[in-house]
Amino acid sequence: MVLPGAEAARSVLADQRLRLPILSAVPPGASERRFSASTIVHRAAFRGEDGGRWGFPPIDVLDGESARRAERALFRSLRKPQDGWTSRWLNRPISLALSRWLVKTPLTPNQVSVLILAIGLCGAWLASRGGYVDLVVGAALFHAQSVLDGCDGEMSRVTHRGSLLGEWLDTIGDDLTNYAFFAGAAWGLYRTSAEVAYLVAGGIIVGSGALASGLEYRYLARIGSGDLLKYPLSASSTTDAGMFSKLQPLFKRDTFVLLTLLAAVLGLVGPMLFVFSAAAVGILGGVLRAELRMLREAR
Repeated sequence: MVLPGAEAARSVLADQRLRLPILSAVPPGASERRFSASTIVHRAAFRGEDGGRWGFPPIDVLDGESARRAERALFRSLRKPQDGWTSRWLNRPISLALSRWLVKTPLTPNQVSVLILAIGLCGAWLASRGGYVDLVVGAALFHAQSVLDGCDGEMSRVTHRGSLLGEWLDTIGDDLTNYAFFAGAAWGLYRTSAEVAYLVAGGIIVGSGALASGLEYRYLARIGSGDLLKYPLSASSTTDAGMFSKLQPLFKRDTFVLLTLLAAVLGLVGPMLFVFSAAAVGILGGVLRAELRMLREAR
């Protein structure tokens, strides 16, 4: 979009005392796009793209009906292509519905992140009590935290209030909830059964996870981001991708949290601890391989 009188404004703003960078609104060779102030536009439109599965054509908001249509399209566009099965079909529809309400409250995305973390930690505390009901309710709060985890990011994107602090709150909040719940569940099962193996499994999950997170956080701090998706965890070969691409969603956080809830309902949290301890070691191995790969590339 080029404003009228752009050249005249450029000459006025060329005063060195202003120290303002003058940038071209339309890169050379790009087509010019003009939208009115009342138009809701998907960001892909500025790149000449259709926005993919969740994009939408520009919507001119002129009345209540067009405003509602624009709101639905805007929130639908917040879906992520990397969402796993559970998030796509269960978690994301719920979080989007809640985010549409939350953006109308005084709450900020960072405040919502802290509230979501508190819910997860309450679930971990209940799990540490060890009884069947405690484990089920604790796992339900763990799953609720996973569902609500999308709200802070959705709020920040739709209201343009994203920040580095918000990225770190989201990333660290998820990890703290994970480690606290499994540590709590391991302690709770040990209290009720006196089986040291549960403590060992919990220790492996927390220890492996904390080490992996520390390495990931170091990389993110180095590149100035708190978004865990920017960590280059895998550089799988084409063969590996073909073998495991269909199973990859099973290892996403939304799915293993839901599996934890189902295990709690079935009274199988103990066996799940051993499964997740093996998975935690595998994830740590993947992070270590990524670190070695980056080290070799740096050399």
